[in-house]
Amino acid sequence: MTRPFEVAIIGAGMSGLFLAHHLKEAGITYQIFERRDGVGGTWHDNTYPGLHVDVATRRYEFPFARSNKWSKRYAPGSEIRGYFESFAKTDGLLPNIRFSEEVTEARWTDGRWVLSTSKGNRVEAAVVVAATGFLRVPRRPAIPGAESFAGPSFHSSEWNHDVDLRGKRIGIIGTGSSGIQIVSELGRANHDVTHFIRTPQWMQVRANPRVNLAEKVLLKVPALRRYWDWRTARNRIETEGPETWRLEPGPERDRMTQRFHDELRKAVQDPGLLAKLTPTEPPGCKRIPKTPDYYTVVQRPNVTPVFGGIDRIEPNGIVSADGVLHELDVIVYATGFDTHAYMRPMKVVGPDDATIDELWRDGVYSYRGVGVPSLPNFFLLCGPFAPVNSLSIPTTLEHEVGFLLRVFDEIKKTGAGLAPTVAATEQFRAEIGKVLPNTTYSLCDNWYRDQAGTAIIWPFVAQRHLDQYAEVNLGAEFELFPISGETARTTSTGS
Repeated sequence: MTRPFEVAIIGAGMSGLFLAHHLKEAGITYQIFERRDGVGGTWHDNTYPGLHVDVATRRYEFPFARSNKWSKRYAPGSEIRGYFESFAKTDGLLPNIRFSEEVTEARWTDGRWVLSTSKGNRVEAAVVVAATGFLRVPRRPAIPGAESFAGPSFHSSEWNHDVDLRGKRIGIIGTGSSGIQIVSELGRANHDVTHFIRTPQWMQVRANPRVNLAEKVLLKVPALRRYWDWRTARNRIETEGPETWRLEPGPERDRMTQRFHDELRKAVQDPGLLAKLTPTEPPGCKRIPKTPDYYTVVQRPNVTPVFGGIDRIEPNGIVSADGVLHELDVIVYATGFDTHAYMRPMKVVGPDDATIDELWRDGVYSYRGVGVPSLPNFFLLCGPFAPVNSLSIPTTLEHEVGFLLRVFDEIKKTGAGLAPTVAATEQFRAEIGKVLPNTTYSLCDNWYRDQAGTAIIWPFVAQRHLDQYAEVNLGAEFELFPISGETARTTSTGS
């Protein structure tokens, strides 16, 4: 008897909802397992003051669910979360989401994936897709004495709204997008803020104007909406530079580097502060926060930037590397995420007991951002080597999901399991490795890098990301796993 084709999606964030929509449209049975009590992923977790999306909101929408209700060019986090909640409801996805149910293990058994969940359930699926994202597992640095702090402390993605910040001395650790947004918001609101800056960041100074009524009306008309999207794309190139400046050295990179220096010098007149805020690393080697006013806010009398490392934390505050105690009432760790966790700590066990932890022991990798050898019918969205810093997430998902639907058709046709071959994966990694040294991502320590120092990121232009999936020969680059679950044999799928 032919067993049903069902897809289990891990995560109801942007990626999970995107895939679910397309599976529904294709008539494919699916379930989403979500450990939280609502949709939105990182936009469900993060609720810190000043949170907003750092790409133009029009580029952050699903292409099949456009909106004209955004309040700002870079929408607040609450609106992004509301957008995903509204979409999941109106698209009819909610009945297929199992909320507050985390998948703790996925095990390949007799040609199927058997999922164990936090509620004690065991569920079978033909295919598993990890749509868990990469901004999910908070990272807190191991600072001596952290547990001794007498006041409240929390990670930016676990904001404690029960803490009244009025009249409090607030320390913010971290200079990524979260730290910059929090310092800007709290500093602008006249809170007493101390910003601990181990290494200064390059930033793009970008206004965040409100979307006026005329623009909202304009976006209701398809032809005018297309014009607006074209204009947005053109403005993005003018303000952020061509997509190639991060990918190869040359005049484009030189011009962008000069632009960052000019923006900083224009915003900060004090020579001493300017020197301290000027990064020693080149622009583009880390993700670049966008801010309308951080440089202005950090010069306010109620905001104190502290440069250099942190020596320790004491009950009354933070002792910086120069031995100075900065007395604080609240500490916020805006220190980012374990961006290479992906679906983990979920346990994944494939044929011959191959586990994801064993496969990734020396560093994370994937086949074209979506597959891992030795794990048949187990796929990822925005996995290792995805273009997380060069393409918008919806564009990335459009490319990846389109390819996965082709793979799903082949799985249904063969009735067996498919996984990328080791040879195809190594060839893909070699293509990446050949060009990475030319990119800005290789020029400093950043969250793209694995423990071996390799930048796990897409180093090509957007069009090549789309083209790569059209060029895949499933018969040559994937191996077939028989439904008995025995050792895989490298049989052509005939595609």
